[in-house]
Amino acid sequence: MLLARARLARRLRAANVPPPPAPYTVDAWCEAIGRARGRRLQVRDVRLGADLPPGLLVKRDDADYILVDAALPALARVQTVLHELAHLILEHDGDVLHGDVDPAVEAEAEMAADLLYQRLIRPASSTVGAHGAEALSRLRLPGGSPAWWADRRHDWHLLQLWVTLRDGMPDVAIVRTSTSAPVPVEIRGRRQRYRTVIEIHEALRVLRPWCSPQVYASATRRARRHRLDAAAVAAVAEAATVAVALRRRHTSLPPGADDSPLPLQRHDPHDVRAEARRLARMARALHESPLVAAEIARWVPVVAPVADAAPSTTVVAGAPVISLAATRRGRSPSAV
Repeated sequence: MLLARARLARRLRAANVPPPPAPYTVDAWCEAIGRARGRRLQVRDVRLGADLPPGLLVKRDDADYILVDAALPALARVQTVLHELAHLILEHDGDVLHGDVDPAVEAEAEMAADLLYQRLIRPASSTVGAHGAEALSRLRLPGGSPAWWADRRHDWHLLQLWVTLRDGMPDVAIVRTSTSAPVPVEIRGRRQRYRTVIEIHEALRVLRPWCSPQVYASATRRARRHRLDAAAVAAVAEAATVAVALRRRHTSLPPGADDSPLPLQRHDPHDVRAEARRLARMARALHESPLVAAEIARWVPVVAPVADAAPSTTVVAGAPVISLAATRRGRSPSAV
């Protein structure tokens, strides 16, 4: 993997990609790359269904366009644009819908997008901001810093969410930086945290047609009745929506309107730690909150336990479903 990244980094340097201009956004960088190539390159946000790739590279006679799903969170949007930009820089062949692209080519483009992202945030990290705070936090020695321990806890919950989505949708092929089978690996450092967040967003996008606004609204009301704070309310609502959507998809229920109630990421797209913390809160609620379990019981009818299955498996609408949230006797509803 390290040798592949080094070779790919050399190819990107040989392509003479201009440095990202201020204000260090992916849209401004694409425009600068288009000017350097002598061919206009624009990013356009359009509504793409979950059955389509999150980004498309469209080549016209006079210009190139990167179409990106307007419903993507900010961080996933940046990665998607850079993925399509990597196809352009590396001169990959294939149709606009990625239908005939080799998985190895997609993995190479995803790895190149990771390298381009590091180049994009490098100048921004020298300025004062959220990412600058992350750079300062890395200077502290581990072992005594509360922020360091908080990051480890968030990374653990983040990994649990990744495993849950992977096991809940084994038929979904998430674009990764390798063609090998995905395995859960302890998150160590910014690079692995970034990859985990990106792959979680990829899975959530696939799940989007089964996410119900009614479930989200019901879970929000339930959490507010227990007087949780705003962050905990959002975590419970998002976790309940994802948990019910996983079960509905597993039982082959038809998808609804492709309009997910899950809120878009509002913070700086370069602040990976903030997004990791938000997803970690949702993951904890998904696995531990009795409020989420109550919403599952309300929206997904549980017929009976499976006699010869693991204790965490139930029958939902005639099919076994892995339990993602369990009500614990005596546990506080604020355990989110």
